[in-house]
Amino acid sequence: MDRMRAVAFGLIVHLLRFGLIWAGSSVAPIVGITGWWIGLFVNALCVLFAVILVTRLHLWRASGFLTAWRGWMALAALSLPVAEAAIRSTFGLEDRAPGVGWWALTLLLVGINEELISRVVVLHRMALSFPPVAAVALTAALFGAQHLSAFATTDRTASDILLNVVASACYGFALAAFQCRFSWIWPLMLVHAAADFTTILSRFHDPGDVLAIVTSVGFAVYGLILLRRARGTARAIPPRVPRTADSS
Repeated sequence: MDRMRAVAFGLIVHLLRFGLIWAGSSVAPIVGITGWWIGLFVNALCVLFAVILVTRLHLWRASGFLTAWRGWMALAALSLPVAEAAIRSTFGLEDRAPGVGWWALTLLLVGINEELISRVVVLHRMALSFPPVAAVALTAALFGAQHLSAFATTDRTASDILLNVVASACYGFALAAFQCRFSWIWPLMLVHAAADFTTILSRFHDPGDVLAIVTSVGFAVYGLILLRRARGTARAIPPRVPRTADSS
């Protein structure tokens, strides 16, 4: 029963986020926000939602958000996701309106809200009810499934959306495994934002989605390696910080 509640909790959190995106997109034009700026507005709302959740659950310290340095091993473990983001940047970036700075800002907001929601709030709840591999896998599955919202918010093809769901789940598995192992969320926010930035603005076009498939397999293997190393470590499942000890 507790495991069912954990999954239901994760599902509800993601549905609330989707509802916020839909509501924000609907309200934005009414208050004079149109075009590209709707995305920025909605991303800001999602960050606010994520901050409220993490604050309410007292997870800032447990998430590692307040930890400036976790060690060389944790930094080295970021090599694969950093490399994946960097590969696309080598092909150059497109100069899209309204400008690189605005794109960087809105995608940073995406990285912040998705990491706080998936790799902090949802992963923490799953970790209370499941062993590490299952907790990470369920968190990743929900993270991937949230991208099904593209059916309602974009005009992308079904095959493109479904591939993105699978790729996002594999990417989410890798990042959740890192968080499970090291509890160091703020670097994941930056890496996530950089990955989105280079994916959207890179001049590289993936023929036959080869890079997406290869990196997805790589991220799945990477996550399993991190989880294997996490067994028996105190940080594998970050405990909730009691209210009296939390400075947030």
